[in-house]
Amino acid sequence: MRSIFNFFSVTVLLCILDLPVSVLAVNISGYYENTLLPEYSDRTDEGILDASKLRLDFKTGGAEDELEFKGNVNFISYHTDVNLDVTPYLPQIVADTLTNRGIPVIMTLDKNRIFLDNAYLTWRSGGFRVRVGIQQLSWGPGYSFNPTDLFHQKNLLDPTYEKEGVTALRLDYTWGIGGRITGIYAPSGKLEGSEYALRAATHISQIGYDIAMTIHQVNDSTSIDPGTYQTCYQKRRALGLDFSGELLGLGVWFEGNYNSVEYEDDFVRTCAGFDYTLVNGLYLMLEGLYNGRTEYSAPYPAYDWLEYIYYGEPVSMYRFMAGAKKDLSNFVDGSLYCFGGTDGSYMLSPRIDASIAQNADLTLFGMASFGAKDGQFPPGYYSLTARVTVYF
Repeated sequence: MRSIFNFFSVTVLLCILDLPVSVLAVNISGYYENTLLPEYSDRTDEGILDASKLRLDFKTGGAEDELEFKGNVNFISYHTDVNLDVTPYLPQIVADTLTNRGIPVIMTLDKNRIFLDNAYLTWRSGGFRVRVGIQQLSWGPGYSFNPTDLFHQKNLLDPTYEKEGVTALRLDYTWGIGGRITGIYAPSGKLEGSEYALRAATHISQIGYDIAMTIHQVNDSTSIDPGTYQTCYQKRRALGLDFSGELLGLGVWFEGNYNSVEYEDDFVRTCAGFDYTLVNGLYLMLEGLYNGRTEYSAPYPAYDWLEYIYYGEPVSMYRFMAGAKKDLSNFVDGSLYCFGGTDGSYMLSPRIDASIAQNADLTLFGMASFGAKDGQFPPGYYSLTARVTVYF
């Protein structure tokens, strides 16, 4: 319903601006994608998931025009069972705890979904930009996790990797090289329940770094109440900092914030990393996450695991990602990533990205977990994802 409302809101606004849709040149593009995901766990039967996704992108206006519209509609359909057992992602003791409390360990995805993912108008004049509608509001240079992204949530069991847009009014003013002030207002049902954000960024040429400060006030729904195991809705305020640049030939980045919430202890969350490309083209990177919201070591509480499954929240206090990537040919890239932490559990993920035609890509990536049985990556889980994407 909200997506339909926003679609009609955009249409009405175009009419108010005396720019009827019928006289505008609309560019349509997009892609079709099929994802096949067979998986196996030591504690469950093997399973397979098959999903199709069709994305249609619409655009009118352009960089030289003061007014521009962009949007996309997603059509997602699952061709196999959409009842997913979450126990392969959990330690056995956590799965038993949930079962004993009557909390379902089977998650059901929508068999078919049609939704308006992004739909926004952009008006530009000099250094000013105004954007209104459903849009992406993520910030920060982190790869594996973005502490300063408080508007979006990610369902880890959704293989279509959607991070849906947020309905908001966004104002930007830019100047010089890297100078930008951004204000965001995301309306809610009531004025006092609306969400806000402010970001001030600049480029410091003397040291070659991009630096930004962020302020958020959002309605947080990423926490599970330890007593009831129900979602805890609370106000969350955050003060953040991020920067990126180069140090001694290494690319370096940092992103973090201090979070004040209504019903929990305040916490700090940071992400930092560096990367380097060797002469032979081998790309190396390492990134670490500190998450002050959860426990230092395993075993982690069952409600933290629910936050991880439902909302993509880190279950551990410390996590790292190490990776290597190299061009195997003109059309094929190979990479290997390792995820781990201080709890002795690890996840390996090899990946191949190939261009198989002028307008088609093939991606293959696997997952294999091993190590401590009560760690953030319970051992004995294996999967292989094959994804074919055709653009038009």
